[in-house]
Amino acid sequence: CMTKCTQCDEDVGATPYNPMPEWKIKGPLCSKCYSKNISEHYPGEHVRLNLMDDEQKKKNLRYLRTKC
Repeated sequence: CMTKCTQCDEDVGATPYNPMPEWKIKGPLCSKCYSKNISEHYPGEHVRLNLMDDEQKKKNLRYLRTKC
């Protein structure tokens, strides 16, 4: 049985994300919808790897490794 995202109706995969209570969303979210809600409710500098293409992911991973 596949669990569907409350917002986009896509399969959430192995890791369903639970929305924050203040979002007033009932049910699980996929990673993209969760990240979208994070950016809408908490604006600022957040690294959202799952919304980037492969080249952007590689660039950000290299950047993050230099910060540790």
